[in-house]
Amino acid sequence: MAAPLSRPATPSVPPSEPGASSFGNCGNCSAQLSGPFCSQCGERKLTPKDYSLGHFLEEAIHGFTHLDSRFFRTIKVLFRKPGELSNAFFHGGRSRYTKPLSLFIIINIVFFFVQPHTGMFGYKYSNYMTDQQHQAAVQQHLSQTGESEQSYAARFNANLHNQKKSVLIFAVPVLALFMTILFAGTGRTYAEHLVFSVQVYTFYLAYLVTVVLLILYPLVLGVPALWPATARVMHTLQTELAIDVILFAGLSVYTYLGFRRAYHTSRTRSAINAVMVPVATLLSIVAYHNLLFYLVFWTT
Repeated sequence: MAAPLSRPATPSVPPSEPGASSFGNCGNCSAQLSGPFCSQCGERKLTPKDYSLGHFLEEAIHGFTHLDSRFFRTIKVLFRKPGELSNAFFHGGRSRYTKPLSLFIIINIVFFFVQPHTGMFGYKYSNYMTDQQHQAAVQQHLSQTGESEQSYAARFNANLHNQKKSVLIFAVPVLALFMTILFAGTGRTYAEHLVFSVQVYTFYLAYLVTVVLLILYPLVLGVPALWPATARVMHTLQTELAIDVILFAGLSVYTYLGFRRAYHTSRTRSAINAVMVPVATLLSIVAYHNLLFYLVFWTT
């Protein structure tokens, strides 16, 4: 009987001798490379092509088109499948979508470009002075500094315009904390609630822009032109109370569907929480309004 064939040993390459697996050291963390990418930090080994103008243009075009397609895919899923982005982020598929915080920041930037046309968050010095507590704080400050109210109001509004673009983001972790209480005992982590809260506020801002600019304004301007008797009703739709009611209804439906898809809660619990979350969201907007005043007041 013939002896079994033995597998020949693979010849080893001496460490001092360069070979196919010799890629030098990583320029970022100095780890020894065993391929074009560092196994420690992920840095890619540069080649002469990386320094060419053509490569820079190629990278710029690829990065722009990749971000563009991923962003619009994210917006589409955000509206069509509430809660799906949370599923993707925690259960696989997150690379197909824009990261939650990046998405929220982008929507914030877009929103505050169109915000003056929505009637929401249009805070000014005169609006804050209708509150006696705010007015007393300002008057005390003016009596101490001797500055005229007109001069102070101009500086206040300029500072307010800059501050209101960034403070709203702090409402997201507050809503996540509230959701932690709502879903106590379900095993859900704060990070999961934080991701979902980002999506709720992103939807809130996008929904506000869509409803006000694309639906309410055309109705308010177009319907009275055809039926003058409806002018008073259409004017009511422009009030902040009417907008709040519309936002509350939209947020309730959105969060209900999101809880069913991402949290897999029962219809009853989803419905109850879907009412509580919009209430908490609107209350956080009120808190944002007051926090914004004191932040601007202390820094003006």
